[in-house]
Amino acid sequence: MTQIVDWRPEPGEVTEFELTTDRAPEPHDVPASHFQRAHLQLAAAHRIAGRQQSPWVAMTFDLPGRADLDALTEAWQGLVRRHEAFHTWYAPDGDTFTGFRIPPDSLTVHPARVGDFPDTADLRARLHRRIDEKTSVNGLGLLAGVIRRATTSTVYFAIDHAYTDGHSLTLLFHELRIRYRAARSATPVDLPPAPGYLDLNRREHQRSASLTKGAPELAAWSEFLAVKDGGFPAFPVDLGNDAGELLPATRLEYPVFTGEEARAFRATCARHGGGLAAGFFAALALAQEEFTGNDTYRVLTAVSTRAYPRLLRVHGWLVNLAPLLFRLPASPDLAGAIAAAQQGFQRAREGYDVPLHRALDLLVEDGETPAIPPMASYVDGRSAPGARDYLDADATVLTGPDNASGVSLWLNWFPDRADLVVSMPDTPQAAAGVPKYLDRVREIMLSAATGSHGAR
Repeated sequence: MTQIVDWRPEPGEVTEFELTTDRAPEPHDVPASHFQRAHLQLAAAHRIAGRQQSPWVAMTFDLPGRADLDALTEAWQGLVRRHEAFHTWYAPDGDTFTGFRIPPDSLTVHPARVGDFPDTADLRARLHRRIDEKTSVNGLGLLAGVIRRATTSTVYFAIDHAYTDGHSLTLLFHELRIRYRAARSATPVDLPPAPGYLDLNRREHQRSASLTKGAPELAAWSEFLAVKDGGFPAFPVDLGNDAGELLPATRLEYPVFTGEEARAFRATCARHGGGLAAGFFAALALAQEEFTGNDTYRVLTAVSTRAYPRLLRVHGWLVNLAPLLFRLPASPDLAGAIAAAQQGFQRAREGYDVPLHRALDLLVEDGETPAIPPMASYVDGRSAPGARDYLDADATVLTGPDNASGVSLWLNWFPDRADLVVSMPDTPQAAAGVPKYLDRVREIMLSAATGSHGAR
């Protein structure tokens, strides 16, 4: 996960893949999901206020040699026709959003040569500008292209975050390479039908409408919000943002484990009744208790709403934030913290299909959901399609410059390592305090993995 301002693409010849159709968009009646509405409303507010925004997410990866444009064109066309996320969208209509779709068989992809870019900074600036332009339109807001060179070529793709998530990007990486190889060898592509995300939006809307304040599905949320300080938990160190404003953010990335260390830490967690995620949350809680004396750990954690195997083929933003709450034992140590964290994590995941925004609408009077809720995410990416090729292909997730009111954490476990990515307000207080706290979290985890002193 790299901010585009820190990306260093090698110079080369740029070609974009233009998506065209001879059919007019058709409206559809499926409501946007809760997260889509919140995301699109925030993006619209930024545009109206003239503030810099980057509501998109992008991915880049390398192909060997000078890319075959005909094969890549065929690959992109097959992919955008197959997946609903690439031919449907929502456009603002007053306080609501109207859905549109284009018949997928009418979509055609054409390569358009942009030119040679011998300077990395100029190339990055040009791609950044084009991504901002293409993903902010009310329509098919996506951009795809390739930077061709003699020895290696870099494919890039960007789309509004409302229509994709991290898992979707792994699907794109895997499928596009399959389609590219098939096109080059003139062999058929044998892929099963891919469900669309609109059916999931419809189901979420129906389920949300049926929820009431006293629904048992909201019990975990009620307990989460009833803790003494109420509302959303404060980060364990001063962020210099007492008003909770949405501020320009900075992003840090920390190596946590080698692949071997990650497996050793997971084995330690298993001995104490938990998984690696529970160990991560336990370390966060232990460090919080050291910094603040607070033995109750609360955080929003990202959970997938892909509840069935067939949904693993869906492109879309199929993620929710669930309330994680647990209390450390009387004499806190890592073993007890892991067991408590595992129970809390399991309970949080049971509410994977209770939308964050709907829960807060029902339970918080006059409450306001943060524009970008702080959270802690754990993803085991080792089994994702094509995961073992990420390193060789230099697969990279790109984001635009961040905004944040609090701290968001992503612990990502890949075949060769585990990294922690942090987004936080760009303030002197956060810069001074957040790294100290996370250094202690990493120390607790690494000590447990290696058997050295430092864990409790």
